[in-house]
Amino acid sequence: MSVLAIESTIIDDDYVTVEAIVDDMRCIYAATYSSPAEYAPALCRASFFLGDDTIPTDEDGFCRYLDACQLEWEPIDLGNDE
Repeated sequence: MSVLAIESTIIDDDYVTVEAIVDDMRCIYAATYSSPAEYAPALCRASFFLGDDTIPTDEDGFCRYLDACQLEWEPIDLGNDE
């Protein structure tokens, strides 16, 4: 998975909650006998404790930082599935 863009970041003391567009998080086509499943980016949420780290202030640096953290991203249900 790769963080593509940051939607929001909330920092409460040393606890950080991020909403971001994450690659390959939403299944758009289920696997069939002749083809594998296909995935697309989705809006997701993850939280973590900051500790002694400093967070990059630019979006590209922050995306790379989040990728390195290997967070458990949870897709956000937008309620617009067909």
